[in-house]
Amino acid sequence: MRLPHHLFGKARRGLIAALALLALPGLAACGSMDQINPFVSEEDTLPPPCPSVSILANAERITIFRPGDGQDLTDIDTEAQIDDFFANCIHDVDKETGIGQIDIELSLGVIASRGPANTSKIADLPYFVTITTLEKELLSKGVFVIPVGFEGNRYKVSLFDEPVILTIPIAPPVIGYEFRIYVGFQLTPAQLEYNQKVSSLGG
Repeated sequence: MRLPHHLFGKARRGLIAALALLALPGLAACGSMDQINPFVSEEDTLPPPCPSVSILANAERITIFRPGDGQDLTDIDTEAQIDDFFANCIHDVDKETGIGQIDIELSLGVIASRGPANTSKIADLPYFVTITTLEKELLSKGVFVIPVGFEGNRYKVSLFDEPVILTIPIAPPVIGYEFRIYVGFQLTPAQLEYNQKVSSLGG
């Protein structure tokens, strides 16, 4: 299964107001019109399948240390974790041919803390979004950055990044559920090792 490379794009913030986003702590879901119009038949209201969205284990947090080998508390520049995400699944598929595309709008919610080594009061948090098959074969990956600012004396902020648009082309027999979407911080090998060490200690 191959996908084109132009699957990812950034949406404008103004687009949020025009779309009904779903708060999804772990999975993407498709809405139904049943509760809006009870006279529409079940055949017409059956929601098409959407790819599941998950946060990759050990990539839900990031700890950025100041340059050097130190990993003490005083060396921490920024700590952050993915706290939530919003996702919206939109199908643009020809009913007769089954050919079209699925657009998934995805926005990560993070909580970031400024460490003792952060004197600039800003931080850049890199994260990835991948599309895989059900067997976890990587089809496409995009890397983005969430800019964070700690205004005044604030040491902790919570925010949502601008949404990322994922476009997945489909054609029979592919209908949508054959894909998985994984998100997480884009970690260096040292940051991943640190996360694994913290997890092993119950942190």
